[in-house]
Amino acid sequence: ATSLGLVGTVRNLRGEVDIVVGGSPAALERFMHELFASAPPLARPRLIDAQAAAVPQASEFAILASAADGPARIFVPADAFTCPECLAELGDPADRRYRYPFINCTQCGPRYTLIESLPYDRSNTTMSGFALCPRCAAEYRDPGNRRFHAEPVACPECGPSVWLESESSPGQWAARGGGSAACRAVAA
Repeated sequence: ATSLGLVGTVRNLRGEVDIVVGGSPAALERFMHELFASAPPLARPRLIDAQAAAVPQASEFAILASAADGPARIFVPADAFTCPECLAELGDPADRRYRYPFINCTQCGPRYTLIESLPYDRSNTTMSGFALCPRCAAEYRDPGNRRFHAEPVACPECGPSVWLESESSPGQWAARGGGSAACRAVAA
């Protein structure tokens, strides 16, 4: 919407998205086309209703707080295998998410296993106990970032951690059998 110069709002409802958008007829037509043609791989957009509406006076396109009331049209996406971009970060020693086992973005990672209630917002997932560090928060707020509004976004600084311990070497990675795994609050 912003790249087309449109104004308005978008918000999560219970299982659907409400978009109120205003602009020139050509930009609105392009927006409708792009909404479906350029949807991210995990998105399954379906038009439920489209109608002319008064667009509130706005100078930008904004994301509103989710609405938790009203009827639910449930489509909870399944967890998705790690995407090529996240795999590249995972294997890059210079990346801050190098070898971070909970790496994800809007195109991959957990969804179904994290959701506790709708709407699908971080506060309604098992990630709610993990406050975003400044860098993850910046990614979450940046419309140009692939982690924009990725609810499970995390990194080693602010997200869950995992470790292996053995009786002979507590706190060390137990590469051989006999270790026990501990994971903090991912599936609480």
